[in-house]
Amino acid sequence: MTKKIKLTALTLCCFTSLIVDTQAQTRNDAGLQGNAGAVSGFFETYQPVNYPAGAYDWWHLLDVRHSNTENNFAMQFAGSFFNQELYFRKTNNNPAQPWSKVLLETNGNVGIGTSTPNSSLTIRSGSTGISIDPGVNPYFGRLAFNREARTGAIFDPSGKAFQINNGGNDQNLHIQVYNGDGSLVTNNSLVISGTNGNVGIGTANLTEALTVAGKIGAREIKVSTNAGADFVFEPDYKLPDLAALEKFVKTNKHLPEIPTAKQMVENGVNLGELNIKLLQKVEELTLHLIEKDKTIEGILKRMDEMERKVKK
Repeated sequence: MTKKIKLTALTLCCFTSLIVDTQAQTRNDAGLQGNAGAVSGFFETYQPVNYPAGAYDWWHLLDVRHSNTENNFAMQFAGSFFNQELYFRKTNNNPAQPWSKVLLETNGNVGIGTSTPNSSLTIRSGSTGISIDPGVNPYFGRLAFNREARTGAIFDPSGKAFQINNGGNDQNLHIQVYNGDGSLVTNNSLVISGTNGNVGIGTANLTEALTVAGKIGAREIKVSTNAGADFVFEPDYKLPDLAALEKFVKTNKHLPEIPTAKQMVENGVNLGELNIKLLQKVEELTLHLIEKDKTIEGILKRMDEMERKVKK
């Protein structure tokens, strides 16, 4: 990717003062060495060679060369006659040294990958991304990205935008979504804890590894567990007495070992733990049904025997 730098007006003034009284000369090859006739000065060309990639037609060249003509060390600026783009390089003794595109302001705006920036910093859609070097301070305030318009415009004021910020004093990473008018679409769209890595969706209360303030839609959810309820089928397991169970349910309005509705509302529900408890109750119920089925079957058998005796 082409390197980009920002040039100050003071630097340009210094270079311009060196050639203020110099008439432009013609030189096609920007990589020409001193002993081949290259000198410092301001030049123009219609057949650019060793200029920025894709250069054609008329171009300017500002060349500040080393005093020793036997080498090819120079500081150069170049630009087409027909646009506002500017390129810079130091030849470093290499006539084909790559050029860096200089970042220029347009009405106070800076564009990367575009010559028509519509905001303070506009990055053309399709650029590989943004890298922030924190330097001494590892925290940054906020970084906002505007959505590209469907029409192909760089900035769409009627569209959505998202912003990444450190949330102020909590030092968490917040990703917010905004409308084009600056109003917030949703608060705490995504929050990542700067302390333990916990993630929150729709909430900044990061009490768990993942906290979601809202509904979750999924095709499948797998809950890891280190226990089950198969112990119910062990020979020494004592099934709860149904009469005692009836008394407990009438008094407490819930099954034993199952949290009450109030507890569920106040504390939430541990799905893995609750499912194991419910499975335990289903297995207990199954064993009770098996026993009742045996009892009923025995009763029916005795009734059949009594009926046969009566008929005799």
